[in-house]
Amino acid sequence: MPAQQFSRRKALALGAAVAGMTALRATAPARAAAPTAPVQRFYLGTYTSGGGRGIAKGHLDPASGSLTVDRWLTGIPEASWLELDAARKNLYAISELTPGGTISALRIGAGGDPSPLGSVATGAGPAHVAIAPGGRYAISSLYGGGGLAVNPIRVDGTVGPAVDVRSHGGPSHAHQVVADPSGAYLLAVDLGLDAVIVYTLAQGTGKLTEVSRTAFPAGSGPRHLAFHPTRPIAYLASENSSTVTVCKFAAGRLTAGQVRSTVASASGLNYPGEVAVAPSGRYVYVTNRGQNSIATFAVSPDGASLTFAGAPSCGGNWPRHLAIDSTGAWIYAVNQRSGDVSWFPLSPTTGLPGARAGSLPAAGAAVLRLA
Repeated sequence: MPAQQFSRRKALALGAAVAGMTALRATAPARAAAPTAPVQRFYLGTYTSGGGRGIAKGHLDPASGSLTVDRWLTGIPEASWLELDAARKNLYAISELTPGGTISALRIGAGGDPSPLGSVATGAGPAHVAIAPGGRYAISSLYGGGGLAVNPIRVDGTVGPAVDVRSHGGPSHAHQVVADPSGAYLLAVDLGLDAVIVYTLAQGTGKLTEVSRTAFPAGSGPRHLAFHPTRPIAYLASENSSTVTVCKFAAGRLTAGQVRSTVASASGLNYPGEVAVAPSGRYVYVTNRGQNSIATFAVSPDGASLTFAGAPSCGGNWPRHLAIDSTGAWIYAVNQRSGDVSWFPLSPTTGLPGARAGSLPAAGAAVLRLA
């Protein structure tokens, strides 16, 4: 039932373990003025109800993969999802567990520090936000509200009141919305309806128009999908069936193909959290919340089939989110219940994560956005 599912989701978020505070590490002064690579930044969102401090801004060391927090912004509660605009000038945060749900805009200043620009309501239980191609609208997936909300993004980066709200009806729990690689379509993944609904977006008005709807097995609970970097293929992770489905996408329609289990054995409860594709397109990764692992799949040259390679440990408890650095050398597991982000080197030959290289304590860890 919708209310029961929403309560379960809220309970999972509120059950995040409280971890120790993150210590800020000092940087040793440089000995010489040698050229350095551009700093890769990150932003980490946390559930404040799970002990989180808000949103962290930090930097990544590409040699060791390590994450270092530079500062915490404490004014945004329950920052359960973060998204950057294409220019990396503004950051948008969803506050899932605040009453009614909100989206907050933040300006990225010199040095990458975010400053709040204001917040507006989205609708109940926003789980995800995407910036539509063109950068004029933020699309929120309403897990509690059962649909999508379209908020305009003003020239100054602030977000205005919704110009369109789409109800999916029935037991809907919209969990994610993603633009296809062409930018012509938006795909809404609905966990409650066991479906992916494809829309077009009118740039002038922000109105959504449904194009197609693809049903998946009843009770499978599709949660998130990710596109192959060069093929018209998407990989759909389903939360309740512990599966990943290979889907072809053409002319605004998703067509299901091969289905693979994300676990080596179906022992105990397990809920996949995030799916990600390596920059090379050669590997797909899915987090297993319950078995606490990172399912790894080798991708065929045409992108249309997956081969299970293994599911090594995520280094913590309840991996809600997953991120891969731009080089494909490091993978990061955001472990909500153990309150940490753990990182692992990725094998260039098998794609499998190696031994854990480090961990950043962060109570209520929810989402990591590499910038």
